[in-house]
Amino acid sequence: MSLVLKQLSVPVASGDPDAQLRPLLAQELGIPEQEITALRILKKSLDARKKSRIVYHYQVNFDCVDQAAVLRNAGERVASYVERPYFHPMEGISLGGKRFRHPPVVIGSGPAGTFAAQVLSEMGQPCVVIERGEPVESRMRTVHRLLRSSDFNNESNYCYGEGGAGTFSDGKLTCGRNHPLIRYLFEQWVRFGAPDEILYDAHPHIGTDYLMVIAKRTRQHLESLGTRFLFNKRFVNFESGGANARHTVTLHDGTRLDTDHLVLAIGHSARETYEMLLDKGLAMGPKPFAIGARFEHPQDVIDKIQFGSCTLLPAAEYKLAAQAEGRGIWTFCMCPGGHLMPTGAQEGHLAINGMSYHARNSGFANAAVVVNVTREDFYQGHPLDGMRFQAAIEQAAFAAGGGNYFSPAQRLTDFLKGRDSKGTLSSSYKPGVTNARLDKLLPDFVVKSLQGALTEYNKRMQGFISPEAIVAGVETKTSAPIVMHRDKGLQSESHPGIFPAGEGAGFAGGIVSAALDGVKIGRAVVENALAEQLLVSLH
Repeated sequence: MSLVLKQLSVPVASGDPDAQLRPLLAQELGIPEQEITALRILKKSLDARKKSRIVYHYQVNFDCVDQAAVLRNAGERVASYVERPYFHPMEGISLGGKRFRHPPVVIGSGPAGTFAAQVLSEMGQPCVVIERGEPVESRMRTVHRLLRSSDFNNESNYCYGEGGAGTFSDGKLTCGRNHPLIRYLFEQWVRFGAPDEILYDAHPHIGTDYLMVIAKRTRQHLESLGTRFLFNKRFVNFESGGANARHTVTLHDGTRLDTDHLVLAIGHSARETYEMLLDKGLAMGPKPFAIGARFEHPQDVIDKIQFGSCTLLPAAEYKLAAQAEGRGIWTFCMCPGGHLMPTGAQEGHLAINGMSYHARNSGFANAAVVVNVTREDFYQGHPLDGMRFQAAIEQAAFAAGGGNYFSPAQRLTDFLKGRDSKGTLSSSYKPGVTNARLDKLLPDFVVKSLQGALTEYNKRMQGFISPEAIVAGVETKTSAPIVMHRDKGLQSESHPGIFPAGEGAGFAGGIVSAALDGVKIGRAVVENALAEQLLVSLH
């Protein structure tokens, strides 16, 4: 038996808070420090509500010499520790030494596609993973060319390539921890290179530098299990495989692959793939989404608002929501110490997003502030009207930036007053920013909603409306503008054997939810193969 202390508070001013745990725990329990034989952090959160006394709150699991005495004397602060049940995605299911008649084909190597492939591979069923972009090593060089010289690659960029769009993000793991499979996901990320702290931090994040390592190590692990990754290969068609297979997949170079299980984890930016799937009759329809812009401050402005004069803390973050003009407006993918970067996936389009390295030390803080877009705002009778609505705004932003992947930008104060900005705008965005009227570029309902919400935000975070802050844009890719309809077995309602997955299918909104959907899809594929006896013996 081990014990748990429900809350132990460590003042920030005491130095490294983790290093203070053992002596403070001993003091809290009234026992000598040497009697604590083991100590593990279960939860860690920062409490900055009182600027004069900012503390970290911990929940810790520990062993000690006389546990019975500690339980008697500590009252309700200490309890016996009960480990939460651990769920594995393949619990209670087995292929029984068999394999599928044809390997599953997974389109996309983002979190949904990768986790679907991992579940299948570790069950003993290798896959073929198709990725139109490059592996992370060469993808990094490609996106750096875009930043240095506006050299855009239509096939490999910040949206397409190994790890998906999430590879270049803050890596914020924003999903409730109550789902029974969340622990599995987090442990897999740690297994392949994420820092251990994501297992207990209240607001865990990985960072782009770690995400690239994780993507590469995961790929190498899956390859060791027999899964093949085909990079620089674009999925262009599928058709009936006749008696031999449910589907035959065609790639842009003429490669053809037979499969009974096609996982569509295409991401939310593969617009020509949406067009092709719709032409093939795949069941899909429009869904609401959100658009807005990126708001960027010097990091020290946000630090001062959140932490006062304290300088001993990591880069501050924030999360805000409001109602204005009858719409919801909220912050999305906030990146402390982050960078802005171009995430257009089509030539002549400009959208921007935020990313952070694990250290979060760029000197800038950015977040999307987005407005909900309802079906009534864009729908004219075609399932892809939302996609076209997004695309039109991105094309206008590209032109407003100068047609060279510079971002249009405006001082926040000027955005609120509806006027041109003067002088040089300071930003982390590369290739660069161009003074432009974001209040004229975005739809009127978005601008009015943002302006109303920003006034409300400034009441909660005094100083948020700062002359040093800029509005850059546009942010159009918070989620997919469509949903691919699935049945109870997670297959397409129109095409048995096709499994739409993740953000691009309309079933996720971030790294954790996309990965979780991928895990569910992996299991659903196995259950389908077993139910329909699409198996062959290995011997």
